[in-house]
Amino acid sequence: MSGLCGVVRWDGGEVEGVWVEAMVEASRWRGPDGVGRHVSGGVGVAYLAQHVTPESVREVQPLVVGDVVVVADARIDNRLELIADLGLGAGEWTDVELILEAYRAWGVESAGRLVGDFAFVVWDGGRRRLYGARDALGMRSLVYRVEAGRILFATEVKQILAVPGVPARIFEPAVGVYLAGPYMPPEWTFYEGVMRVGPAHALVVEGGETRVWRYWDVDPGHRIRYRREEEYAEHFLEVFREAVRARLRSVHPVGLLLSGGVDSGSVAAVAGSLLRSGEAECPDFRAYSFAFEELVECDERAVSGPLAEYWGITVTGVAADDLWPLKDYPEHGPDRDDPYLFVYQPLLDACLERARADGCSLVLSGDRGDLLAGESIYDLLALLRAGRWPTLARELGTLAEWQDCSLRTIAARQLWRPLRDTAWPMDRAPRVRRLISRLAGRDRKRGGTNLPTWLHGYWLEMDRARIRTRSEWAPKGMNSAARARYRSVFSSMHMWGVGWSERMHALRGVGFADAWSDRRLVEFVLAVPQRVLNTVGDEKRLVRRAMASLIPPHLLARLGKTDPYPLFDRALRARAAPTIETLLVSSRASSRGWLDGESLAAHYRDVRDGGEEWHSLWWALSTEAWLRQFHG
Repeated sequence: MSGLCGVVRWDGGEVEGVWVEAMVEASRWRGPDGVGRHVSGGVGVAYLAQHVTPESVREVQPLVVGDVVVVADARIDNRLELIADLGLGAGEWTDVELILEAYRAWGVESAGRLVGDFAFVVWDGGRRRLYGARDALGMRSLVYRVEAGRILFATEVKQILAVPGVPARIFEPAVGVYLAGPYMPPEWTFYEGVMRVGPAHALVVEGGETRVWRYWDVDPGHRIRYRREEEYAEHFLEVFREAVRARLRSVHPVGLLLSGGVDSGSVAAVAGSLLRSGEAECPDFRAYSFAFEELVECDERAVSGPLAEYWGITVTGVAADDLWPLKDYPEHGPDRDDPYLFVYQPLLDACLERARADGCSLVLSGDRGDLLAGESIYDLLALLRAGRWPTLARELGTLAEWQDCSLRTIAARQLWRPLRDTAWPMDRAPRVRRLISRLAGRDRKRGGTNLPTWLHGYWLEMDRARIRTRSEWAPKGMNSAARARYRSVFSSMHMWGVGWSERMHALRGVGFADAWSDRRLVEFVLAVPQRVLNTVGDEKRLVRRAMASLIPPHLLARLGKTDPYPLFDRALRARAAPTIETLLVSSRASSRGWLDGESLAAHYRDVRDGGEEWHSLWWALSTEAWLRQFHG
């Protein structure tokens, strides 16, 4: 949750200290352990510190060595590998020092050699070059604005907007994409002229030119193949243990949002085993779960409690029945940076505040677990290739029953569409394609639009596929299931959610980390056969097999995500109704010509009276709240 910000001028002028100070004040809460500044000539940089890892306590930032200035919000996980590759020898190297040495050795290619959560900026005065990068999974943020003669950079958008003279004009295409169902490219922000460095991307500003490129991607040619499924589970557990261990390196207690699902439950089990064996560098580890007395179907303690007890983890139940969406609005409203708003914001805030009160400086989650190991991604083509017809028929039938649709529809989704883009041995292609096309009805369904009918004008003409981020375009060489997994892991919507989570954690005084958002884990997941990960009727198959050595069978069988949707449903139709109706009266978004306010109000009445399409309504409500709080 540390922060960085700065201004570099190359027009011969000097950076004014008031610019840097305004950026610092805009996100002052990111620096509970102090603020470091370096303002000299055409360079002004600041670092807002929160000490989490042992190395961070010794850091002095910004780091100034000769004419090079480095500032970094980082936790580097491959420290020993870097020290060896760089030939640094013995010594207590801080993460910012490792970033500097990596830059000295590898220049603007250095980001690809770093593993961990990070955002950093290097100003190389000798080369008149500014270089910055963001980690592969987008766990830390880096935004920037290039102007004539200078560049501004920061962790949060509001820091850049705080600089005197910087306009805060809304970037309307971003609003349109958000209202349509948030497929926002990760490099966009909601303000004109302010851009975000995308996950796994680097930025160089040099010689009057700005260049942004992707420095890392999954190698589609990397394959992991074993004869026995147990070997995949052992390999997964090895990688996952390292991911959890890296995130337990803290000088303060660490918390975990423990839902009782497979994802956070796996983090709890591995953390417990690491702590018990003395392999974790963490003074205390605590868990937090939702506690419902009225909506008992949402209560997480029945599963999280026994699992935490088994590993000796203290678990706290956070009373949740009265923490409904939009409670005490605008207290739990959106941030100035963007209108993105978590449905269960008041509930999350309460958990983070409790963790902070318990002395935690970092809170873990299992955010990307579904994306890496679940998400209903099944490689049924593998069954087709292997000629396992009874298993294929059974799984297709099960999916049709689950999704309440015809076998033909399921065959189109799971077989015909993937088969269209899949190479197949020529002697078998005609027969197989004819078989699947008959079953799927040749997939005659054509695309339409799911855009809300209350959107105005050119929003309705937007082609969401055209503006989707390039980070979702899987590298060539992956089969259909691996491509689906890739798109899931790197989905633009989730990237935005991760950035929002980090910002909300920082606002509550704690850092944010997710063991499932580890580059090494992503590389493993996309290298193994997808049927090893997940099959119909045996969800998250690989993870459950890997956890069998850490979680007793009776607890492992009970692991399953608890959905607090009834809390939202009750709020939407009753408790939050007065707030929603207030937001819909004299709509700011309607007055700007973005939507039809009367049509939106009618849509809400339909949802309130039993309609189920609430997603688009929520994006509109959060946009309305954002406009009222920050844009008049």
